[in-house]
Amino acid sequence: MNPTQTKERGLKKVWHVTAYAVGFALDGGVGQVLSLYYLYFLMYAMGLSPVLAGLVASLTKIWDGIIDPVIGLLVDKTNTKWGKCRPWLLASVVPVFITYSLLWTNLGIEGTWGKFFYFIFVYMLFSTASSIGIVPYDALLPRMIDDYNERTDYSSYRMIFSGIASVASTYIYEALIPVKTTADYANYTHNFAVMGMILGAMFAVPLGITFLGSKEHKGLQDDAQEHYTFKETLRGYGELLKSRLYRKCYAMTMLGAFNQYAIVSTLVIFVLLVYSNLNYTVPLLGTITLTFITVNLKGGFEIAFFVPNIIAMKKRSKHFPLLIDLPILAAGLIILLLITPQTPVWLFLLGVSLAGAGTSCLGFVPSALMPDLPDVDELIYGKRREGVSAGLVKMGKQVVQGLAFLIFSLLLAGFGLDESNTTPEQADFTSMLAVKLMLCVLPIACAAGMLLLSRNYKLNAESHAIVKKRIAQKREEGSVQLSSQEQELFADIAGLPYEELWIARQEIQPQLGDSLAAHEAALTRNE
Repeated sequence: MNPTQTKERGLKKVWHVTAYAVGFALDGGVGQVLSLYYLYFLMYAMGLSPVLAGLVASLTKIWDGIIDPVIGLLVDKTNTKWGKCRPWLLASVVPVFITYSLLWTNLGIEGTWGKFFYFIFVYMLFSTASSIGIVPYDALLPRMIDDYNERTDYSSYRMIFSGIASVASTYIYEALIPVKTTADYANYTHNFAVMGMILGAMFAVPLGITFLGSKEHKGLQDDAQEHYTFKETLRGYGELLKSRLYRKCYAMTMLGAFNQYAIVSTLVIFVLLVYSNLNYTVPLLGTITLTFITVNLKGGFEIAFFVPNIIAMKKRSKHFPLLIDLPILAAGLIILLLITPQTPVWLFLLGVSLAGAGTSCLGFVPSALMPDLPDVDELIYGKRREGVSAGLVKMGKQVVQGLAFLIFSLLLAGFGLDESNTTPEQADFTSMLAVKLMLCVLPIACAAGMLLLSRNYKLNAESHAIVKKRIAQKREEGSVQLSSQEQELFADIAGLPYEELWIARQEIQPQLGDSLAAHEAALTRNE
C-alpha cells in the first residue's frame, strides 16, 4: 500500500490539521490588511499621490514575478530530513516579521521620492520573505495528504484560519488606527509602526507552528536530482500550462484573486466616500465605526459560508460552490452599485453581507483544487512539481494584486479623487464612479468568467481515485493496461491525446518497494 494513503484519526489528526491550517494566516491576513488599508496608508499617512502609491504595490510585483518561480523550483530541488517544503517555512519566520514591520514605517525618511523608493525596496524585501513562506506552504499539502476528500478537509480548515486571521487583523487595525476622515491618517504614523510589529508577529509565528506540526510523506516520485537550466525551467512552466485542467484552474484562481483584491481594496474608500466613517455605540464593543462594521460583516459572512461550501464540495465536487456563491456575489455587488449617500445604511450592509457570502468561494475553491493538480502533472509527464506549480500560482496572484492596485490608483487619479473630495458632501458622480467600477463592475465580469471556466471541470473524487490508482500501478509495474473509457477520461482531463501522456508509455520501472527504499536511503545520507 502506498504509505500516503494511511489516514490519521483522533487528536493526532486534529493537531496536524490545525498546525497546517494556521500557516495560512500569512496569506489570508496579509492579503486582507494590505488590500484594505495599504494604499490609503501610502496616500494619506505618507503623502504619496494615488499613482505613486499604486506603483509601489504594482512595481514590486515584477520582482515577485521573478522570485516566486525561482523559490518554487528550489523547493522541488530541496532534499532534507525535514522534506522539501518544511525547511523553507522555518527559514521564513524571522524575515516575514522584520520586513512586514518595515512596511508600515518610513524610518524618518522625508521627501516624496525618498519615501517612494524606500517603500518599493521594503515591499520587495517583504515579497521575498513572504514567498519563502507561502510558496512551500502551497506546495506542502499534496506532499502531506494523498486522499482527494481528506485534502478538502485540510483546505477547509486553512480557509477558516485565513478568515480568522483576516477578521483579527482588522480588529487590531481599527483599534490602533481609529480614523474618521482621510485627514486623520497623518496623526497615526506611530500607531502604524506599532501595528506593523504586532501583525508581523501574528503572521510569522504560525509558519513555525506549521513546520512543527506537519510531516511530508516519503516515497513520492522525486525529480530533485534533475539538472534545471533556465530554459528547462521555462519549459516546465509551459508543460504545466499545456494541461487543459491546469489552465482552467489557474485562470479561475487568478480571476478569483483579482475579485478579492478589487473588492477589499475599495471597501474602505467606498464607506468614506458615501457615508463618511459613521460611529455607532455597540454593547460590549463600545464605539465602533461603519468601516469596522463593514469589513467584519463581510468577513463574518465569508467565514459562515465556508460550512455550506464544504458540504457542497463533499456531496458534489470541489468546484460546485462556484455555482452557488458567484450569483450571490453578483447580487450583492449590484446592490452596492446602486448605493448613493441618500441610500439607507441597512441596504448598504445587505449588499456587503451578500458580497461577503459570495466571496467565500473565491479563495476557497482554488485552494481546494490546486493540491490535486500535481497528480495530473504526474499523469501527463511522470513528474511531480508541487513547488513549481505553487511558485507559478503565487507569482500570478501577486501580479494580479499589483494590477488591481494599479488599476484602482489610475481610476482614482483619472477621475480626480483625492483627499479634497472623499466625503459625502464633496463627492460627485465621477469620483463615486471610479470606486464603483473597481468595486462592482470589474468583479461581476470576473465572476462571469469563473462560472464559464467551471463548466465541465473533469476532476472529481471518482476520477481522481482512478488517476491515483493507475499512476501507482504504472510506477510499480512499468506499464498499465487501460480501458477505452479510462483512456478517454485521461485524455479529457489532460486536454492532450492519450498517446502523448506518460501513463500511456510502456517502460520498465523499478518496483515501488525498491524506489521507496532508494528514496529513504537518500534521505538517510542527507541526514
